[in-house]
Amino acid sequence: MGVQMGNHPSLTDTETELASIARMLSHIRDSARALDAQAVEYCVEMALQAVANELRDRSELVIAAAGFNARTHSLQ
Repeated sequence: MGVQMGNHPSLTDTETELASIARMLSHIRDSARALDAQAVEYCVEMALQAVANELRDRSELVIAAAGFNARTHSLQ
């Protein structure tokens, strides 16, 4: 079930999990905002930003790897 050899989740599984975490954090942030709990809202916003950065970094890694593979194929 989405696990590759060596029990490491695939990139797609990881991205799906990070997206789920981002949705949960967004809900918590919105709830904190509704309760006017600014400190909690700030902390959750920072966690949400970290998840967004991780997703962005993974996307950039995939794009860079795809570019590397394309250059490798053109050299052969």
